[in-house]
Amino acid sequence: MKKTRKFTNGLVLLFMALFFISCKKDKTGVGTSTSIQISAGGDHSLILRPDKTLWGTGINTFGQLGDGTTTSKNTPVKIADNVISLSAGLSHSCFIKTDNTLWATGYNGAGQLGDGTTISKTSPVKIMDNVKAVTACGLHTFILKNDNTLWATGDNTYGQLGDGTYNNHTTPVKVMDDVKKMVGEKYHSLILKNDNTVWATGYDGYGQLGDGTTTSKNVPVKVMDNAKDIAAGGLHSVVLKNDNTVWSVGSNNAGELGDGTNTQRLNFVKVADAVTAISAGLNHTLLLKTDKSLWATGYNGQGELGDGSTNNKNSFAKVADNVVTVAAGYYYTLIINNDKSISGTGSNASGQLGDGSNQQRNSFVKMYLP
Repeated sequence: MKKTRKFTNGLVLLFMALFFISCKKDKTGVGTSTSIQISAGGDHSLILRPDKTLWGTGINTFGQLGDGTTTSKNTPVKIADNVISLSAGLSHSCFIKTDNTLWATGYNGAGQLGDGTTISKTSPVKIMDNVKAVTACGLHTFILKNDNTLWATGDNTYGQLGDGTYNNHTTPVKVMDDVKKMVGEKYHSLILKNDNTVWATGYDGYGQLGDGTTTSKNVPVKVMDNAKDIAAGGLHSVVLKNDNTVWSVGSNNAGELGDGTNTQRLNFVKVADAVTAISAGLNHTLLLKTDKSLWATGYNGQGELGDGSTNNKNSFAKVADNVVTVAAGYYYTLIINNDKSISGTGSNASGQLGDGSNQQRNSFVKMYLP
């Protein structure tokens, strides 16, 4: 009888322990079983949680957080359900739902939302069907459809849409076939095709297109082979090649190219090895290496490099370990840590770091998710 009672009590204790573990979650509320996504924009951040809910924090002047208001937040607020992909631009946000529909919210003065108007929105509006990827850039947006065709909408003053014109568009226009990934900032854009070639279009005054000139383009030109990832800064470009080397080009006033100089480059220069991911802010560049260490270079006046200082760097310095994802905002940086928590550093005047304050950070602090 005692053995039976002990066995029964043991089962009860085991059940209680399992119940407690299943209900417990860490301070960020971020789980570990499925992927988390982050995107850093001008002064706002987007977070996609494992339950497919989309959250946002930071400036909301134009409704870029999509919560129906224009009130800025310094901790994340929920925006939408059933989301699988996200992208934060300068002042607008885009996301894709599980049914492959594209939605957008925020500033729309150049038509970057793609809804046929130039009226800003404070709540997300549906833009297009059959979409598998989206990139919200400075004042324009790139859309990748299920058939791998690239479409673009918004500001085209410098040819950054790549459609052969300099005309703004308020609805998406087709740009190119066989595309894998696209990135862009306010003035220029990079496109990675399925054959691993990199193409560039838009403003080229600092050589950021990487074609050896300073002549702007309104049709994409091929600038590199054997690439697997791309990143566009304000006036510089970064490419990760298949051999895990990193190459950069363009403006280098703040050391954002990471080549140990402050010299502008019109042709790509190699700056790092053993890299798995890249990201570029307005004037800073981030690398994630194979050992999960994070390295940073460039402008650091807002603490966006996360090294505890506000001193610029012109070569890459290690700033964190155990990092699995990185996203560069204009003057700040977000990372996902190995424990699935999210941290940020840099400008935080609008609450974009999501730590409950509006205080600039020179070192990484944890984001709080309700």
